[in-house]
Amino acid sequence: MNPARKGHASRKHNKTRRWIVALSAFFLILTILTIAYLFYPTNNKPNTTNTDPAFKAFTDHYLSIMHNLNSSETRSQLASQINPSYNQTDLFTWQKNKMTFVQDSAGFFEDPFQILDSGKGICVQWSIVYVSACLALGYQSRLIVAADTASWSFVHVWGEDYYNGTWVHVDPSDKVWNNPFRYQSWSWGSAIGSQVKIFAFEDGTYKDVTATYNSH
Repeated sequence: MNPARKGHASRKHNKTRRWIVALSAFFLILTILTIAYLFYPTNNKPNTTNTDPAFKAFTDHYLSIMHNLNSSETRSQLASQINPSYNQTDLFTWQKNKMTFVQDSAGFFEDPFQILDSGKGICVQWSIVYVSACLALGYQSRLIVAADTASWSFVHVWGEDYYNGTWVHVDPSDKVWNNPFRYQSWSWGSAIGSQVKIFAFEDGTYKDVTATYNSH
């Protein structure tokens, strides 16, 4: 074969081989990403399948609260009011000295500083302050809301702390740590998993954690 032709053929072959390698790498990466998406635990994905406007209003409301609690301004301001050596259960006592549990929800707030200024609240206010205090001290914490799916209104609110590699149930108004099935004996407890669904809210994300609180 003519050396010039041979060199041209060799260059063409090398170019074709590079294209094949590049395309193979592209399809390999695409396959890996597809598999990762399909098999990533579904309970770690935001629940976006419910198109009910009431459900959207419900999730938007608590996402907004968590956005405020996670803001650098809220964290730094609240951290200045708390002993930095406190652990998650130390905050039970700190909060008890700051707040009173009151049944009547009239005039209640959902901003931690307004709540602390008022010094009162039901489960919602106690949980907001507790989660906010945890976040201020650098602990990973989130708001848990049990909702009546008929109206998408809350029936109870508490928190969870990420502790030793897992999310732990925390009910600050009762100073309860890691007793997720306690609500089974409550009036609405038998409806968990049917009419009552439970959601965990972080900054910008939420997920259904009903199974964690359903012993049935």
